[in-house]
Amino acid sequence: MNSRQREAEIISDILLKAASEPDFRNQLIRTPAEILNQYNISAEAKTVIKNSIIDLTQ
Repeated sequence: MNSRQREAEIISDILLKAASEPDFRNQLIRTPAEILNQYNISAEAKTVIKNSIIDLTQ
């Protein structure tokens, strides 16, 4: 598996967790950098997640 595929899986896992776990989602909304820095993903992937979380909350 290449790094882009692995990163896509991590993004998917984070978004699924955010969708199913309100506490995780709220923490991700309040302090995204703190949560996302725990994952070995690119800045681009972090931006995708942040934008997706914003979409979930609207």
